[in-house]
Amino acid sequence: MSNFNMAIALALALLVSGGAVSAASSGPSRGILMNGTHAKKIVIPEPALSFTPMPSDVPGQVTIFSNLASKYRKGEYWCCSGYNIMGRDSGAGEQWIAAAFIPDADHTVTKIQVGAGWSQGTNGIVISLNKDDHGVPGNALKTWNLSSLPIFGTCCTVLQVSSRTGIPLSGGQQYWVMLSTNDSETDTVDGWNESDADQVDQATLASYSDNQWHVFQAAPGVAFSVKGSN
Repeated sequence: MSNFNMAIALALALLVSGGAVSAASSGPSRGILMNGTHAKKIVIPEPALSFTPMPSDVPGQVTIFSNLASKYRKGEYWCCSGYNIMGRDSGAGEQWIAAAFIPDADHTVTKIQVGAGWSQGTNGIVISLNKDDHGVPGNALKTWNLSSLPIFGTCCTVLQVSSRTGIPLSGGQQYWVMLSTNDSETDTVDGWNESDADQVDQATLASYSDNQWHVFQAAPGVAFSVKGSN
């Protein structure tokens, strides 16, 4: 089955299950925007053929959390489907996405990597590391503004942000990595790639729309890693 037919089959499956195709992107990634069960998603009928390897880790760096498929250098995440990150004037409504993780011990975060790309509108995104607030994303511990994202549907560039001083986390406490837009990205449509490392276990995600957070479980989750030191 071709990639295009696979995308059409997915669209039909979503229609049967209560989802719907909400819009078709005119951006360079030719993404199909869909209403998933819990949040809007994007699917690429034909992936880009270019390949960029992920950057190597710094020696001695600790992996606090990761669902990147590190054993597969040409497939750390799934290139061609993910959750939309959209500004309020995107044409499909505002949506931000956050993914929860729980450190197994006290750590200091120095780097976050996210599999994400740009589809249309202003090319930019906001990455933040957030506290938990009664089960939903709370205040940001640190925020980064990025531009010049790769086109959604390419593999396997990651968006990478870092903190020189480090951000302390407490073991056993839930935190969130969040992708959003700012006031200069109201027309932005980005995509947060789905992980291809685990198709079974449910990940805790949250979507922000209509001025509130909606927490849900999904498999696969979205692709990201949190790294640092003990």
